[in-house]
Amino acid sequence: MSGLKNCARCGRLFAGEGRTVCRKCQVAEDDDYSIVRKYVRDYPGASVFEVAEATGVEEEKILHFLRDGRLQSQGLASMLECERCGRSINEGKYCSACVKELQNEIGHILPSKNNMDKDIPKSSKDRMYTKENKNR
Repeated sequence: MSGLKNCARCGRLFAGEGRTVCRKCQVAEDDDYSIVRKYVRDYPGASVFEVAEATGVEEEKILHFLRDGRLQSQGLASMLECERCGRSINEGKYCSACVKELQNEIGHILPSKNNMDKDIPKSSKDRMYTKENKNR
């Protein structure tokens, strides 16, 4: 059973299926997220410290929700910085300017879809057939 992992939070053994935490810890995290999200919706200007104190959810978890892009709030924005340039951001890991720059850099490296389509031959002899289609 190569799919077994230890939960990153509680250490319990579970079937991994691409996750890093067990189902019980995931449910607990989802519950914390719901509590924080509701509080931030009701008090949009609240800081991370205020949200943590009012909800009982650790500050690090709240910051994790922000970095993952699951949570947005103007009051929480001052706690996050772009990992590339250091600007203050509302969510995620990068500011919009750095995201655009990274997309442009990647665009120059990877071939665009339009350029890839030019290389595909259009003649009928170059088509792929399945057994059922060829016999018709």
